[in-house]
Amino acid sequence: MKEAAGDAWQDYNLVFCRPDGSPIDPHDDWEEFKELLEEAGITDRRLYDGSRHTTGTILNELKVDMPTIMEILRRTQISQTRRYVKGRSHLSQDAMRRMGDTFMPGSATAPEPPTETGTETRDRRAARSRARRRIR
Repeated sequence: MKEAAGDAWQDYNLVFCRPDGSPIDPHDDWEEFKELLEEAGITDRRLYDGSRHTTGTILNELKVDMPTIMEILRRTQISQTRRYVKGRSHLSQDAMRRMGDTFMPGSATAPEPPTETGTETRDRRAARSRARRRIR
């Protein structure tokens, strides 16, 4: 991206940035999240609720200890942390394994992971991604 931007590059030392190196507007991610909820027919949610639950559950499935999960989720009490963490049933462990296989397939012939919603096409997803990263 830096080479493609040439003289327009703004070096903020970011991992995720816009094509000119400048920071991504957090509001753009929020708008995309709301679009995905609407397309999927899911009632409106706060962005960080799902992120916390997902993070807590993944860390739990990876057998990270509860005090460490508590620190990562920025919780001060174990009881608060446990509300964000789901159990370790054999079904949830299998689901986590399959999710890992989807995001990091073991071979190049693995099937493409499903899109975010059943109604979203690859072209729609690409267009939203381009729009979110455009330089204003």
